[in-house]
Amino acid sequence: MVRGYLTILGVIIVWGISFPLSKIALYFMSPFVLTFIRFIIGGLILTAYGKGIIYGKKEAINAILNMGIFVILLNLAINYSTNPALASVLIYMQPIFVALLSRLRGEEISFPQFVGIIVSFTGIFISVDSVNFSPGSLIAIVAAILWAVGTLYYSNLKNRDIVKLNAFMSLFSSLFVIPILPFDFYFKPSVLGIGVGILVAIIAQALGFIFWFSSVKELGATTASSIVILVPVSAYLFSFIILDQIPNVFQIFGSSLALIGVFISQYSRIYLSRK
Repeated sequence: MVRGYLTILGVIIVWGISFPLSKIALYFMSPFVLTFIRFIIGGLILTAYGKGIIYGKKEAINAILNMGIFVILLNLAINYSTNPALASVLIYMQPIFVALLSRLRGEEISFPQFVGIIVSFTGIFISVDSVNFSPGSLIAIVAAILWAVGTLYYSNLKNRDIVKLNAFMSLFSSLFVIPILPFDFYFKPSVLGIGVGILVAIIAQALGFIFWFSSVKELGATTASSIVILVPVSAYLFSFIILDQIPNVFQIFGSSLALIGVFISQYSRIYLSRK
């Protein structure tokens, strides 16, 4: 149990710090270049760790949804956001969009879930309005919706070896990004830029997922999923330490409401599914 909490703490730290580090890397390269570096290096590490890959048509579709397009949007959101931590809050609204999309598929939304959705969207409007709704905020919300779609599609692959599956999705996504690189290619040779880009790949795409898989194994998906929404809190902390980005009162209050709403909605959904 202790090991599980240590690994989920590792998830919160490495995924949180990846937001400001990505912001630094994007000073030296375009979002597409950073995405490619993240996928190819992270994919190779996961392949070695998982001792192979699992591939197929469904796996390729999931790779495009949950990684290929999603991480491109994530890096674009960070690039165009004044504070990368705010982008992390909006992206971690994914469980809210999962609930809404599940309703479209015929699933009922419980009253606690409905309350969580209202609280989250109230928090979003408060936090993003405080920065005049930058393009990065809009891209982050689109990324969260896409992540929700990918999460629902992921149910088709729930019996796969998740390490080998994510290794394939990372490598396949690197191939998916290659044809897009010329449309927004920017790369400024720099030891710092290359170093930070590689660091993002190692901690966000490889180490973060390894920690995540271990925490789910030790704590269970319910507990791990409930705790991992603290990643945006970590992102705010590291954005302050690394980038000297200080959130204003509206961002803090709005982000807190958004994450509380996510927790209420997600926890109630998991609780009801157990009954």
